[in-house]
Amino acid sequence: MREYIINFIKMQDYPAEASEHLLSDYDKLMACDESRLVFDKYLSEYEEYDRTNFGEFIVLAAKAGNAASVDGRATQFLCFVCAGKHLRVMYEKNGLPLDVYYDTMRDLRYKLMECYKMHGVWGSFVASWFCGAFVLDRFEIGRLQYEFSTHFATQGNHTVCGVELTPETPVINLHIPSSGPLTQESVEDSLSRAYKFFEKYYPRFIHDGKMVIECGSWLLFKDHEKFLPEKSNIRRFMDNFDIVHYWYDDNFGDCWRVFNVDWNGDASSLPRDTGLQRAYADWLAGGNRAGEGHGILVYDGKNIINKQ
Repeated sequence: MREYIINFIKMQDYPAEASEHLLSDYDKLMACDESRLVFDKYLSEYEEYDRTNFGEFIVLAAKAGNAASVDGRATQFLCFVCAGKHLRVMYEKNGLPLDVYYDTMRDLRYKLMECYKMHGVWGSFVASWFCGAFVLDRFEIGRLQYEFSTHFATQGNHTVCGVELTPETPVINLHIPSSGPLTQESVEDSLSRAYKFFEKYYPRFIHDGKMVIECGSWLLFKDHEKFLPEKSNIRRFMDNFDIVHYWYDDNFGDCWRVFNVDWNGDASSLPRDTGLQRAYADWLAGGNRAGEGHGILVYDGKNIINKQ
């Protein structure tokens, strides 16, 4: 497994410091009977059944990692690095394209970098997030991530572009990883590739030639129209959706996504290193609130048709 980890982090282009720390932590975990047994148990189960209780795995691994003097966030991250070896086997068994596997595994790097920026630790503080990808429920295809879901955006029945949605209707839940600029070109490229993927491998998500995508995100907060430039990537991304619901979040739980720090209620303490940070800090300093939104996008394989 150690050789696999070395090759994996090289392939994913992890920073040298991260590579050094992760390999050192892995060695400590394997030298400790308690943590090694936890890894052996859950990874063996995953390899035999293509599933395991990942929630239990990451909790027990973090606790056992304490005995090996390894930070729980690093231990939890390594759970999924190791599980990635069998995930590739699952892709092959199910005839899924390996380019999607490699795209999907990039998510570990995004979370690794977020954890380091937030906490100075090479690991993940949201390891449970990875679970969907490891049971073939979530796929990264180009710039965006696509997860199996049922209609949730309107919290009730809804009709869009001739597709009748109920709470049981299969739809795709869209996620936007922190992997760089969110350009319209990258969004459209991802949608085109995703449509072909779902049409071929999971056609239940295609309704009369239409792929219904729903998204719940801070990126769809309606008040962005009041303080972000019209031609900003976020505003252009929002324009792809019918925003059916939005709300305010007094606790600004997504503050870390913009500023790499948690919200403490004081806008003057926030970093102002980027245009987005400055715009958000000014908005909050003016006594305004942050929030989130739910949106629906319908794609027919070539165009976003709900906005035509």
